[in-house]
Amino acid sequence: MVITKSPTVITSAPVASTARDLVSINMLPQDPMISKAEQVQFDKVQFGSQLSGPRLHTQDSVAVAQADANGNYLYEIGSPQFDQVNTHGIVAGALATYEHYMGHTVPWSFKGPLEVNPHAGEGKTAYYSRWDQSINFFQWDSPSLGKTVKTSQSFDVGSHEIGHAILDGLRPGLLSGTEGKAFHEGFGDSSAILHALQYDTNLQQILVDNGGDFSKPSLVTRLAEEFGTAFNKEDDNPKNDDHPYYRTALNEFKYADPKTLPSDSYPPSQPEEVLTSEPHSFSRVWSGSFYSMLGSLYNQCAGDAPTQLDALRQARDVLGTIWGQALDHIPAANLKFRHVASAVLKEANGFDGGKYFDSLAAVMLDRNLLTQQQIDDLHKPTRSFALEQFPQTRGGAQDLLEPLGYADRDWQPDQALAGSNGRRVYTFRAPERVDLDLGSRGQAFMQAEAGLTLVFDAQGQLVSETFTPLSADDRADLNREARAVADSGQMVGEDGIGPARLVSRREGLPEYQPIPVWKD
Repeated sequence: MVITKSPTVITSAPVASTARDLVSINMLPQDPMISKAEQVQFDKVQFGSQLSGPRLHTQDSVAVAQADANGNYLYEIGSPQFDQVNTHGIVAGALATYEHYMGHTVPWSFKGPLEVNPHAGEGKTAYYSRWDQSINFFQWDSPSLGKTVKTSQSFDVGSHEIGHAILDGLRPGLLSGTEGKAFHEGFGDSSAILHALQYDTNLQQILVDNGGDFSKPSLVTRLAEEFGTAFNKEDDNPKNDDHPYYRTALNEFKYADPKTLPSDSYPPSQPEEVLTSEPHSFSRVWSGSFYSMLGSLYNQCAGDAPTQLDALRQARDVLGTIWGQALDHIPAANLKFRHVASAVLKEANGFDGGKYFDSLAAVMLDRNLLTQQQIDDLHKPTRSFALEQFPQTRGGAQDLLEPLGYADRDWQPDQALAGSNGRRVYTFRAPERVDLDLGSRGQAFMQAEAGLTLVFDAQGQLVSETFTPLSADDRADLNREARAVADSGQMVGEDGIGPARLVSRREGLPEYQPIPVWKD
């Protein structure tokens, strides 16, 4: 990605703009409450002649914006075509940001382009759906702001939702489980932060807001300012009426076992300062940690950088590179926050001679994501195992399991992925039966998954393995969650399948797949 003073250039590779066929668009680099439209340049292939390319395709109930004679999309705010271009640009920019830092293409969890729907309907929401292969933005007439609030105009909302699609493409087995769902939400908020850092106007405003003190709020800590301001003024909680955000990354939440925390609904009924096990609430542990990593890296970079802006740019790129490349190591299923923290430090240990390891490790320790012993263990070498050649088929990938001692489960390989720095990533999931006690509904069972991630470097040497079996605690947690869903009346029969199958229904959360439960 190339960042220039004017206009900003967002591409998936750090090349001179003259070497690429670029298209200019007008878009909001932050929420409309705090931002003005800017001219931004992208690779033309991401936009085509009518907001359509091999990765993204925008559709709408009104005429879709068309490029002008020069191939540009310079619509003014106030028209539906601006919303279309803005949303397409936000989604394309976040995707390009990840592909730049990861060093490879991000796959979708489905074939074909992701459909972008900037005017999907009325409502206070936006969502990604694997099953519809789409990302959808809604709007409502806000009485508190006296205007129509459009999620298609929200930089943070758009970056968050495409974050769901990016993570789902990398690890399709993470749409279930308390910490897996919470990490999905935290990943979305982290994506909004990382994407916002790609625009110099945002970097400059961050430093105006916080003066280089990352314990203070700024535009990058306040997520979805306009959406959140209106939502907070119009909900049933008068205590959040003055909160100018939907969520904030400036928090001190520390990791705790979710089952020890209060439960809650979504949208939340608990006060903002209460951490609950509900995934959106619990996600704040990760998004807060991600922001703390940025602040810790900024403090380290500020010692050598000539200006605060240079220090923030350097901290951004260090965080983006370590974060993007750490995603190679995360679990295929049954994710816990500690696995992600370990992946970040594993990557930091090998980046620039481990220069930033201690700064990031201090955050993991402070947030209770890892113990000191777990951090120390990350310096231990991986067991020696090398491939003569990379498997080219799923059957070939399964041949890796026996020599590594993982042949005791019915592992199903996902599609092999390109990793960072020429690495190859192989992920596997194995179904496991979990017995359930649904109280008055009787005995039942569901299927959960164990996960395995194997990462090999460009020479075929094993560099990491992440095995996440279902523990007794995991099974107890799933039983508790299923019982709570059943007691709340959200366990329903599904038409056409018969009375032997029940489905855990999560209304309003279409990004998460309903869980099938079978009666014994």
